[in-house]
Amino acid sequence: MKRLSELDIGEWGIVRSVTGKATLRRRLATMGFIPGVAVAVKHCAPMGDPRAYELLGYCLSLRQEEADLIEVEPLPVYPLSTAPPGKVKVVGIEGARGVRAKLAQLGITENTSLVNRATPAGPVIIELSGKELQLGRGVAKKVKVTVIPEENGKATD
Repeated sequence: MKRLSELDIGEWGIVRSVTGKATLRRRLATMGFIPGVAVAVKHCAPMGDPRAYELLGYCLSLRQEEADLIEVEPLPVYPLSTAPPGKVKVVGIEGARGVRAKLAQLGITENTSLVNRATPAGPVIIELSGKELQLGRGVAKKVKVTVIPEENGKATD
C-alpha cells in the first residue's frame, strides 16, 4: 500500500482508503476518491506541487498534503496495444471526447472486461461480448488496461 503522493507520473493505483478530518474526507469523496476507483498520476507542477490526477474520466489537481491522505494499491497498467494476451479490464482511456465516443460506440468504456488476442503486428484484435473487433494500434495505445488474474484456468472479474 502506498500514498497517492508516492506514485510516479504515469503510474496507476486503486483507491483503498481516505484518512483525515471528516470534512476533507467528504470533499475528496465528492471528487471521486472512493475505495475501488482507479486513479492515474498525469502531471506535476514544476516545483512538484500540485499534481494532476485522472480518475473517472476527468482530471483534477491535489496538493501534496491532500494526496498524502489517500491510500492506494499500485496497479500494473498497460496500453492495450502491448498488453499480454488474455482477459483484461479497461481502467482508463486517454484522448479527447471523439476517441472516447468512438470507443464507447464499440462498447469499450472504463471497467469493461475484454479478451486481448495479442497480435505481434497489424491491428489489435479483441473479443468483446462474443464479437471480435479490430482496433488500430494508435487507438489501442490510448486504451489502458490491467490484466485480470486467472484462477484454476478461468479468468475472474
